[in-house]
This record gives sequence, C-alpha cells and structure tokens, in this order.
Amino acid sequence: MTLRSLLYVTVAALSLGAQPARSSPCTLAGLQWMVGTWRTHDGNTESEERWVTSPGGRLMGSSWLLHKDTPGGVIEVMALMEDGGRPVMRLRHFDSTLGHAREEKDAPMLFVASDCAPNSVTLDGTGDQTGEHFIYTRGGNRMKFVGEFIHGGQPIHVELEFTNDTPP
Repeated sequence: MTLRSLLYVTVAALSLGAQPARSSPCTLAGLQWMVGTWRTHDGNTESEERWVTSPGGRLMGSSWLLHKDTPGGVIEVMALMEDGGRPVMRLRHFDSTLGHAREEKDAPMLFVASDCAPNSVTLDGTGDQTGEHFIYTRGGNRMKFVGEFIHGGQPIHVELEFTNDTPP
C-alpha cells in the first residue's frame, strides 16, 4: 500500500468515526432523571427543589430558598409538560410568605427545552424571559442548576449544586 493510499484510508476511517455530537430528543420521558428531593445550603441560605411525576407523565416541581437569619427568600412552583412536541416549563415565583406573587396571575414564565442529553436539559426563556436560560445536569446523587437571567436590565448568574440522599 502506498503512502497516498494509506492516507486516504486513514482519513476515511476517521471521518466515519467522527460523527457530530447529537443531543437526545427532548421528551418528558427523557427528563424523569430530575425526579427526587434535592437540597443545598450555605452559611446564609437553605434550599430544596422537589420534582415528582404526576398523572400523564408531567413533571411537577416546587422549590424554596430561604435565608437563615432574615425572613426573605423565594418560593417557586413549576410544571414541565409537553407543548408543541417539546417540554415546556411554566414557572411562578412567590415571596417567602406566599403573600406576594412576582408574576401576574395569568402570566407564568415560560421556558422551552432547547437541548437535551442524558441527565441534562437546557431551557430557554420566551416572551419577557427571551435571552434567559438555565441548565439542569445530574450526576449520581448530585444535580446542578446553572441559570443566566436578566433582572432590571442587569445579567444575573445563578449556580446551585443540590444533593439527593436517595440512591439514583
């Protein structure tokens, strides 16, 4: 075999094995890895996020982040359901007493699943949340949340790493 033939064979073999990375299709069934009770804390706050599978395969979530030394914090209610063939998260925020909602009563925040991989999902904001996104990634008994948000025209970066004491 000539050097030129060997080069062609090598390039052909490499191109066959070099398939582009493809994300998994985003489906509710593919997001069941989120189910569980996830907790995190630091010196000033404690937080819990809980996901359960509800009838119809929808994922229902609740979350709270409360300060240890002040009455402040936030409570969230979330629903992940299929809409237009893709998972969509509807999300509402409340203050730590449930006395005040951040969003209008008929206007939840909407985030659409844009990229899915095994144990990872990226959700992109729509409407007033266009340009915002967040990513959930699970590894064993840990789940990481990374969010990029815009509040008052200013970018906000949020990172939380939760643990779940229940085996995967």
